[in-house]
Amino acid sequence: MQTPFSVRLLSSSILGSILLLTAVTAPASADQLRMVALSFPPLIYDDGGKPAGIAYDIVTEAMKAAGHAVTVEIMPWARALDTVRDGGADAVFTAYKTPEREQFLNYSTQVLVPQVVSLFVAKDSPVSFDGDLSKLADRKFGVVNQISYGSIVDDAIKTGVLPAVEKSNDSDSNVKKLVSGRFDVMPSNRYVAQYFLKQAGALDKVKELTPAVQDIPSYIAFTKARDTAKLRDEFDAGVAAMKASGVYQQILDKYAR
Repeated sequence: MQTPFSVRLLSSSILGSILLLTAVTAPASADQLRMVALSFPPLIYDDGGKPAGIAYDIVTEAMKAAGHAVTVEIMPWARALDTVRDGGADAVFTAYKTPEREQFLNYSTQVLVPQVVSLFVAKDSPVSFDGDLSKLADRKFGVVNQISYGSIVDDAIKTGVLPAVEKSNDSDSNVKKLVSGRFDVMPSNRYVAQYFLKQAGALDKVKELTPAVQDIPSYIAFTKARDTAKLRDEFDAGVAAMKASGVYQQILDKYAR
């Protein structure tokens, strides 16, 4: 799995399905790139039959500046990695950098999306965090079943440092439980939490504790089945320009509020 916030697809019919999403904003004469990704709102997801998401918008905007149109196919993560390894796709996102993956993936230098794991509590909660999860052992945590929250939180739960854990079936339910007081603390990817809090109309009812638990950068990675160095460099240049101009932050803010 590329991210500590992975989603397990629950049926063979879903596993076998592929959602084809095409960016329509690039010039008609542009080179067509095929990319693959896992559905993971708000980074990339299907919004009424149209592609949307933080990572999707950044990728398509950066590649459009270099004259490339982008088609994205959403599929299970293992299949996405196999596809880009074999050269069936030009790139995959969002991906964590590992030595094993670097054997067949040409990673961007620019971080695509910073994946920050934070703790969220009710607005009036007295809970505080100084970076030591063991000090929260008496608090009840709420997590989504089969979701990873990064090595620090995962290990704390696995080893019993955090003994009181309530599981939900999805992020939407988990957010609603936090707001209703079913548990004290919700670990989450910052953008995922903000997305589902916004959907629930609860952005003003929850606060994010500082410091963050863990910060893990995620990237776009291009296939090594052919020479994709130029594509990688074009992406890096496009994202760097977006960060300098403020467009990158505008995309983050668009999905956070």
